[in-house]
Amino acid sequence: MNYSLIPVPFSLVLIILYMIARNRNNLKMIKVIQPALTFLAIVIALLSYLSSNVNPGYTTWILVGLGLCLLGDIFNIDMSNDRILFAAMVVFFIAYLEYGITFTRFSGFQSQDIIVGIVSLLIYLFLARLYWKGLGDFRAPVLIFLLVVIFMVTRAVSTLFGGSFSQVSAWMVAVGATLVAMGDIEYGIRRFYKPMNFQLGPLYYAGGQVLIALSCTYFFMS
Repeated sequence: MNYSLIPVPFSLVLIILYMIARNRNNLKMIKVIQPALTFLAIVIALLSYLSSNVNPGYTTWILVGLGLCLLGDIFNIDMSNDRILFAAMVVFFIAYLEYGITFTRFSGFQSQDIIVGIVSLLIYLFLARLYWKGLGDFRAPVLIFLLVVIFMVTRAVSTLFGGSFSQVSAWMVAVGATLVAMGDIEYGIRRFYKPMNFQLGPLYYAGGQVLIALSCTYFFMS
């Protein structure tokens, strides 16, 4: 039995509630649901230790990243507060950097990384230009933060081309990290380019964390 799948239905329900709460700016719901979602992702990763396909070292490092994200989620309840946003960015910066280093540590570098890196650099430049006028005092922090987000995604995509991760796990890592990044990018567009309601950002972020957590269970799957 794959015990890591048990919390997934609960995560899916909470993701829907989280998206509704964010769009309504219901901070009372958010301060409960947002940390709960990351906590469930931590539980999913912890349960991977019971899987025959687990790499214990990889799971441990993913748990470190999830723990940092949980701390960032606690900071980042009210995303309209600049001081809280900056504190959350610092924590998530460390978490995403840790994710990227972890993916690299267990997969290494591949020849395809050059192409992935060039595409990612172009995306970074496009987003930096898109945000530029609205960044104000956040110009340096956001551009640095965006750089580490792109780094995390490139290292996650790189796992698809190595032989360390199973294809199932690699796809979970690549898609999961991309979804997490898309959640942050959507928030950046909303905050620094054009005000709008959250659309799928909360779903992207929480769903991405679930996939990254599940990748622990399928690390050596044939």
